[in-house]
Amino acid sequence: MADTSMEWLTDEGLEELLTQPGTILIVFMAQWCSPCQALAPRLDRLASRYPTQLGCYLIDADRHPASAQKYGVRGLPTLVLFVDGDLEATRVGALEDDQLDAFISTAL
Repeated sequence: MADTSMEWLTDEGLEELLTQPGTILIVFMAQWCSPCQALAPRLDRLASRYPTQLGCYLIDADRHPASAQKYGVRGLPTLVLFVDGDLEATRVGALEDDQLDAFISTAL
């Protein structure tokens, strides 16, 4: 799987996490996905830039298809931003650092 220090979630863990207040970025990935692997170090940098303002988590779309379907994942990686449990925005692709910052800036 992607070489990252971010926490991997299960379907149940994701749903539990979304009951908590705050801004949360969920990234749907898969082991075979090259763009997902390329995104992993950028996600680590993003998480380190916003350690208290943003929770960053990963979920394996192949192992947890129910969550992928629930949140409309059609391509990988898919980034889903939640604010206080509500879906705020979705982006697909291996975003660059500046694109990641722009994506989450509206929610912080």
